[in-house]
Amino acid sequence: MIERRGIVLDLDDLHDEWPGLLHQANLNVLGLHNWGPEPEIRSKIDAMIRFFESAEGFRLANRLDDLNIGLEFELHAMCWLLPSEYYGRHPHWFRMDENGVRTPHDNFCPSSEGALEIVRDQAIRLARKLKPTTGRYYMWQDDNKPWCRCENCRTYSDGDQNLLVMNAILEAIRTVDRHAKLSYLDYMATLESPPGKVRPHEGIFLEITGPGIHRMNESGLRGVDGDEKFQQALARNLTVFGTEEAQVLEYWLDVSLQSRWRKPAGKLRFDEVAAARDIAYYRSQGIRSITSFGVFMDQSYFREHGIPPVEAYGRLLE
Repeated sequence: MIERRGIVLDLDDLHDEWPGLLHQANLNVLGLHNWGPEPEIRSKIDAMIRFFESAEGFRLANRLDDLNIGLEFELHAMCWLLPSEYYGRHPHWFRMDENGVRTPHDNFCPSSEGALEIVRDQAIRLARKLKPTTGRYYMWQDDNKPWCRCENCRTYSDGDQNLLVMNAILEAIRTVDRHAKLSYLDYMATLESPPGKVRPHEGIFLEITGPGIHRMNESGLRGVDGDEKFQQALARNLTVFGTEEAQVLEYWLDVSLQSRWRKPAGKLRFDEVAAARDIAYYRSQGIRSITSFGVFMDQSYFREHGIPPVEAYGRLLE
């Protein structure tokens, strides 16, 4: 059995049927995500904080705990950790693009100690506000965006720059949770170039996205089977990060992807045979933690399309 069996939903997807459905499907991890365009990403983190400070949020957390389902927060957090409002006073904190221009968009400059100080402080704040019940934190880089090209940063790959920042964040959050573990998200831009100069601190674990987001056909996602490029990328990354804590983040249940990120959402096309092949491959590589996006499966989706095939997905992970 896969030890950690999860699904990642957006905060807007939550409704009363989800805890029971996760339990019936034998899933033991619920990750919450902040899907949306950049202006919404920051506001959704704030909304998530407010929700889990509310009575409704406490009830959900307690319900999940009663069902032995871990609660995690898988967040594109970089624009929250270093808000663009600092750009006017401290442009050198922010990323330099290929043309030598500093920009407040897309990650920041890891060579700037001032920027890192703000990121560390904000990471501590976020770790206190949204504390996972599993000890596993996710404070991802900006969504498939480049890192810095300044003189000090340009000798580091995007993967190395991302890991430099994740190492710094882990050091910070371990001041409030000494057993904290932190995801290094390997996603699109960094997938084929794992860190080479920077080594992960103890407690950094690999989270690698499946190849489905790159390729879809009429029947659904194209999987790992026969995808040599992805298999080689996974092998290289496992060499850097190890397999013990490694996690795959897939798209088998991601209605938002199949709906091209537009609502109203279409009905999920779940290819159970292809997902089973993918899971078998991940098992063969020693992966013991697998989760899938399930974004857009909100209450409206349940009313329009019925209960999604979450139990079928859960059976594949047993």
